[in-house]
Amino acid sequence: MRLLILGAAGRTGRLLVDQALAAGYTVTGFARSKDETGVEIPGIATIVGDARNLDDLTNALKGQDAVISTLGSSRPGDRVIAASISSLIAAARAQGVKRVIIMSSFLVADNFQPNPIIKLALKVMGSIVADFKSGEQLLMQSDLDYTIVYATRLTNDPLNSQYRIINPDDSVGAGDSISRANVAEFLLKQLSDKTYIRKTVLITGK
Repeated sequence: MRLLILGAAGRTGRLLVDQALAAGYTVTGFARSKDETGVEIPGIATIVGDARNLDDLTNALKGQDAVISTLGSSRPGDRVIAASISSLIAAARAQGVKRVIIMSSFLVADNFQPNPIIKLALKVMGSIVADFKSGEQLLMQSDLDYTIVYATRLTNDPLNSQYRIINPDDSVGAGDSISRANVAEFLLKQLSDKTYIRKTVLITGK
């Protein structure tokens, strides 16, 4: 399978690239600048571009079978997620790519229960959460076979394949966490697992 990874130079994206290569996927990485690309990773093609740009994404998706995005939004007001998902939908349709897997934040999940400190932080990060929600709504309204994976607070702990699915009736908080390596593994598994097609899923560590 030919796989495009958006955000391939990020901390989660790099782990995802390594795991995908180890699993035998043909990987193309998409990153914002040459300084951030994983060109030194053996076996990976890299494309430099802007994930909000339709032409860049259309070019990157040519010949791909699926795409996984680990893009994040770090600055309030930049709306990179909504803009990139809008372009991704159009580019995927143009290139005939149906399978789209998105990594998102537990701050966006309906069953996240913020403590008072997080509530104050959300007043500052409110536009980032709104950006994710806007982009995800576009994806849910599309005809793509999407999966949106919400992950709790990310850590740099090593891969141990120990994580759990949070049921819709359960909740998570700021104290819950999961390693980036485990998130990468779960994202990759969705390529062969149809359980969460056109669904959202919230994961955390055990």
